[in-house]
Amino acid sequence: MGRPRRHRHQQSGIGEQRRFGAADVNWTDLEGIGISKEELERNGDLERLLNGEQVSVISLHLTLLGIDIVMDATLQIMNEGGVPMLEICGIKPIDEDY
Repeated sequence: MGRPRRHRHQQSGIGEQRRFGAADVNWTDLEGIGISKEELERNGDLERLLNGEQVSVISLHLTLLGIDIVMDATLQIMNEGGVPMLEICGIKPIDEDY
């Protein structure tokens, strides 16, 4: 048997983390919902995102089935079967009842 394969951006050693490259992110699609690479760099979240960690809460602007949606969310890149996938986790406001 050969050595185990690692994702090309993965770091090895103690505290090993999944790593992704900026090329793994579809920046055009993200800009369509109000997220730019430059903004993530400015607020220090780009490295967290590329490390597979959740970023700080950000405001998103989406249009789904003709409905405009504005929401606060965090982002995280997940490895789904060897394919980097962006996960959007909506934030429920604390002061509102549902």
